[in-house]
Amino acid sequence: MINNMKKSARKQIKVDEKRLKEAAERALKQPRLAFYSPLASCILNYWKNVVPRYSISDELARIVEAELRSRWPGLAVKADKMLRRGRR
Repeated sequence: MINNMKKSARKQIKVDEKRLKEAAERALKQPRLAFYSPLASCILNYWKNVVPRYSISDELARIVEAELRSRWPGLAVKADKMLRRGRR
């Protein structure tokens, strides 16, 4: 079921502008996400220990944002525009 959801989710979706605006407002107020993953924690903490000034948060943001843009490119473009407007 998850594979079918992933395949169908990658298709172009109709964006509910009202819900996207609500999500953008929440994202600007609280942009932090959290998840549980011992594997990710181990790998990222390893890099933090061997690379000077390595930022786990920056790395995770790059990875997650790249995957989200890959899965939902149209939504990502609209979200980027809405978030830029909200920061002004």
